[in-house]
Amino acid sequence: MNHKNTITNIWSLTAMSLAISSFAGVTAAADVSLELEEIVVTARKRNESMLEIPDSIKMITGESAARQNIKGLNKIGLAVPNVNLSMRADSYPNVSIRGVGAFGLTQGVGFHVDGVQIYKGDASSRFGDIERIEVLKGPQGTMYGGSNIGGAIKYVTKRPTTDESSGRVKLLAGGQGIVDGEVSLNLPLNNDWAMRVFGYTRTDDGFMTNPNSPSPVFGEISNHPKNITQYDESAIRVSLAGDVSDTFSIYATARYSKYDGPANNWSRELIDGAAYSNSGKVPANMQHSNILDVNNLPEHDRETVGASLEMVWERDGYDIASITSYSDTDSLRKTDVDGTQLWFIYTNRPETYKFTTQELRVTSNNDGNMQWMGGLYMSEGKTSMRSTLDLGWLILGADEFMNFAVPFETSDQTDSKLAGFGNVTVDLGEWEIALGLRLDRWKAEREAVDIGHKASQSDTQVLGNFSMTKTISDDAIGYFSVAQGYEPGQWNGIADGAPPVFGPNGEKTLLGIDPEELIQYELGWKASGMDGRGSLTAAIFYSNYNDRIYQYVVPNPDGSGTLMEALLNVGDSTQKGIEFEASIKVNEFLQISGSLGWIDASWDNGTMVGDLDLSGKGTSNVVTESWNLSANYARPLSNGFEFIADLQFSNRGEQDGGAPWDVLTNSSFKVMDVQIGLQNDRWELMFNIDNLTGEDYYTDLEPFDNFSFNGLTGGGEPARIAIGTLGQPRVMSASVSYSF
Repeated sequence: MNHKNTITNIWSLTAMSLAISSFAGVTAAADVSLELEEIVVTARKRNESMLEIPDSIKMITGESAARQNIKGLNKIGLAVPNVNLSMRADSYPNVSIRGVGAFGLTQGVGFHVDGVQIYKGDASSRFGDIERIEVLKGPQGTMYGGSNIGGAIKYVTKRPTTDESSGRVKLLAGGQGIVDGEVSLNLPLNNDWAMRVFGYTRTDDGFMTNPNSPSPVFGEISNHPKNITQYDESAIRVSLAGDVSDTFSIYATARYSKYDGPANNWSRELIDGAAYSNSGKVPANMQHSNILDVNNLPEHDRETVGASLEMVWERDGYDIASITSYSDTDSLRKTDVDGTQLWFIYTNRPETYKFTTQELRVTSNNDGNMQWMGGLYMSEGKTSMRSTLDLGWLILGADEFMNFAVPFETSDQTDSKLAGFGNVTVDLGEWEIALGLRLDRWKAEREAVDIGHKASQSDTQVLGNFSMTKTISDDAIGYFSVAQGYEPGQWNGIADGAPPVFGPNGEKTLLGIDPEELIQYELGWKASGMDGRGSLTAAIFYSNYNDRIYQYVVPNPDGSGTLMEALLNVGDSTQKGIEFEASIKVNEFLQISGSLGWIDASWDNGTMVGDLDLSGKGTSNVVTESWNLSANYARPLSNGFEFIADLQFSNRGEQDGGAPWDVLTNSSFKVMDVQIGLQNDRWELMFNIDNLTGEDYYTDLEPFDNFSFNGLTGGGEPARIAIGTLGQPRVMSASVSYSF
């Protein structure tokens, strides 16, 4: 890596910050009612003002999330530029921040609930009764370890309080058969202890339909529903908080969630093979069809139980915190593969994920010029799969049947981490220096049980974080930071079903892939102005992303001619971009916010995949430009109610999808959401329209060879298939809430 060029690229843009620095000096008549609310976050594992720390963070309040019906990744992704978060049809996440992350089997972006990282399908679960959502941009390796290479999403839930008994009930109903109910209760037990309960249930028919249902041949015994993306979801969370003594407090949670819905039901469209080969662009006449005429519709059932325990000892000069967690997820994916509308030949993919984490942290609590933190972290995750190919029911007699099941993927994997970390922040007056260090020891063991392949790999990652913050005025800071992150190594999936690969001692083994690594340089500026009525932030970043892992389809090494999904290290890339965000309280009723982001991501010179030279080519899963505009209006009425009107407008530019050598460009799109309603101290009545203009768009899109569609198209080349996840079409809903 050329560090000289890196620093030059960063500092050559410094003038942009200086050009806008006068914002902090703009003044207006002081009015407390017009001041923006201070935003407090825990990005560095302590409460700090977002405008005073050298990190790029977007915060969504719990009130905004509730009003805008932000219940999953799709809406979070639309709300934040340079952030690409979407939910696949199987409810697993596609995630990237600043062009870093993964669409597929790798993690890439960390998900955290109340300080505990969650994994696999649990990462896309819905979490309600939220105090705030924090979106941390850039590698978070020093604070949070592996699988946070692109950034982190932090859900901070509302904690029990001893103030008074209170609660809230909300019922929402709308188009596509949506019925959604929530309840939250805060119950003081005595002067020191309180309990909080939150639960929800949701039924959604989805927006994709199957013309093969009801079956003209099999009628009601057909396995395929008319509403392909119909799902049911429910959860409950119970938390307990209290003081054991004046210096010792406890916060404990237990949760259960259940999802029953589709798996891998992407929309599919034919692409003109010749036209695609020439341009790699999505044709303008794509249908964005919500009708999927197939006979292999998959299902997905998932249950998760989890618990956490946080204990804090307040000492003279420092706090000691212990956070312990456990989660257990059972997942069953079932796919009909016989081409008929009956479950005759199908795959069963039962998986279990068990994760245990333990963090011990010591944090300074004084007001001195030096703040510090140190800690230890350990985790263990166990994943087990026992997949079978069920070959249907054979009639043995008048009343006898037998089902033959053939194992095709049976594996066990254990992932463990042990880490030590620390951070020191020194206030030197006009300057603040922060230095962080983490040693992350990871180990992964995998066994393909059915064929006897075994492998183990491990490594120690040394991660650093450095920042310099300059106080420009009482209301403005500038900063420069360097941060590192990584994604642990994995195994190439083709080995699980391939002929044996032999290790140095003659043992059967698996093909390992190296961890991803990233270093990011960032120059930023933050300010409040107009006597607290406005805020403005800007950031410029430059990242080196090494040994990138991609999931794609390759020929089976057994020579059979079949294709298999694989994870492989492709090469190195460079990401650079800019971000701006501004908010202003126009008057006591209206607040307007806007943000924009731009990313340039390309493969480094010398990156080769086979005979293909990727040098200088753009990388996949990156939205080049994105911007957002929101307006929040609240005006008291004479009858004791308050009139509410909110608007969110999101623009997403073009996005390349697919393997580096087989890229399909997804078209840009714009989405507008609107909320209008009335509220007082007790009641809230809201009317919501998602995607007001009825924009047709895909959140992700990739090209595939044509194995299931017939026909040839232009130029005599076989048609190819574009497969992607459709965005939410226009849907209207109404909700009523009662607080007590």
